[in-house]
Amino acid sequence: MKSRKLSLALVAGVALLLAGCGAHSNGSSQQSSSSSLIAAKTNDKVDKDNQSPQQSVAVITAYAGNKYGNKWASTAKSAQQKGLQVNLFRTSKYQLSDNGQGVVYNVTVNGQPSGLVYTLKGSNVTIYENADTGQAKKLGTVSRSAMVDYLNDNGQGQLVNNLSKGAKVVDKTNGGLTSPSADNAGTGTSAQTGKYGNKGPVNVPSEMQGTWYTADDDSDGTVTFGSHTFRYSDSDGGSTESLYKQDDSFLDDDSNTTNKAVMDATKDWARATFVNAKGMNWLCIHGWTQTAGAGTYFAVHDETINGKQVKVLVEAGGADLHVDAVYYQSQDMAKQQADTQYDDLDYMN
Repeated sequence: MKSRKLSLALVAGVALLLAGCGAHSNGSSQQSSSSSLIAAKTNDKVDKDNQSPQQSVAVITAYAGNKYGNKWASTAKSAQQKGLQVNLFRTSKYQLSDNGQGVVYNVTVNGQPSGLVYTLKGSNVTIYENADTGQAKKLGTVSRSAMVDYLNDNGQGQLVNNLSKGAKVVDKTNGGLTSPSADNAGTGTSAQTGKYGNKGPVNVPSEMQGTWYTADDDSDGTVTFGSHTFRYSDSDGGSTESLYKQDDSFLDDDSNTTNKAVMDATKDWARATFVNAKGMNWLCIHGWTQTAGAGTYFAVHDETINGKQVKVLVEAGGADLHVDAVYYQSQDMAKQQADTQYDDLDYMN
């Protein structure tokens, strides 16, 4: 991680997708019965330990729809056909009793405005309704583990699968939009194309999108990938970077890398490329005007953990692509596997 910090001006952000264990707390007294469930019961089960980013978003939506009903229920039902989309905003957009980690997640049907939001803090998610009225109503706080238990106990696994198909995350915290529909509106990442060597947004692979956690000694924090964005978050705070393709000739002009106006205009940009090496397909990230350093590399990889195949995110750096950290899709697994070294990965030591 230290090499990434030296080679990039990519720091800190906020975790998008929640993980961790715990019981319900501070929740609403509303309860669902089998007759009020959103979907018919099936035998499909949600895996607690190895969810895709899309499934994580779907779990929160399915839980809130079944548990609290009303608009959460109608949104979950409609999103099965019209598409689930979660928009990220800064908490200053809403008046909430708990701002979590500084980002609000607005759950919508195909991007249409809604007052359904949640915030994240540690291993818990706090769920609200009517947030667009200025008088948000807090419905409850619950861990993802407890949500999964609730959904599995009530046979809602197929609902989660339906919601996760094609689910999108749109990052609006930094003025950048991360979905094709948002780009077509004429704002966000595509609007930067043609400026300062910008050749358009880089598409992050869907399996890499979402929030990943690590508890390694030198890398305790999270990384979050949107469709075209990257965040790194630790105790020092940080920012979001939009990922773009860069014209090959841009760095040939020394004035582009020394001009303060250019550097200020592109301070939230990063150039990204794909590299095949050591049996993996890496997403390589550099600062936009960075001329020295090997950059930071990320790749999704399978490891066997507790007898199961689990997707992990590998971070590497340096000329020899030595592994700096391994990230997981839950905080619990990150803590469990802290500083574990895998035989098929190439570490410095």
